[in-house]
Amino acid sequence: MWTARTIIKQLAGDLRRPILSAFWQYAEPDSRRIAEGELARTLHYRPQKLRKLPADKKAGLLATRLNAPEYEQIFELALMQYLTHDRKEMLGAFLDEWKIPHEDGTIEDDEVTAPSIDQVRAAAKALESRFEADEVILYLATAGLLMGEDWAATTWPIVEELTST
Repeated sequence: MWTARTIIKQLAGDLRRPILSAFWQYAEPDSRRIAEGELARTLHYRPQKLRKLPADKKAGLLATRLNAPEYEQIFELALMQYLTHDRKEMLGAFLDEWKIPHEDGTIEDDEVTAPSIDQVRAAAKALESRFEADEVILYLATAGLLMGEDWAATTWPIVEELTST
């Protein structure tokens, strides 16, 4: 089972910093304030000092918390923000392969049927020349995490296949 923390720790590699920076750049202000408060509390910073830090520095501080389960939701948001803002072309390409209606990589309908394992495998193969393998793996693992059990059942086996080769 993949969690946001394990996805970032084990699959993100060089993408870790951009993912964590995406949280500070794109997340809702309330989510950022909650994360700042949690970081201030656990790292013994004054909240005012932490708020004034640049996003890149806060991303580095967030990276130090990858083993802390209480940050799981923040890491989920970071993955979602990174993919929906910085990798929306890739999201759109996968959704097109699966014939899932979307707007710039964002699914409009709440009741979307997960693609089959064969469809996920075929899409990964079809798009391997357009996108970096590590980003494809990151997307499939995150889709399984954020979209629910049906998606996890079809995307995570492909993540395992792609990471074992």
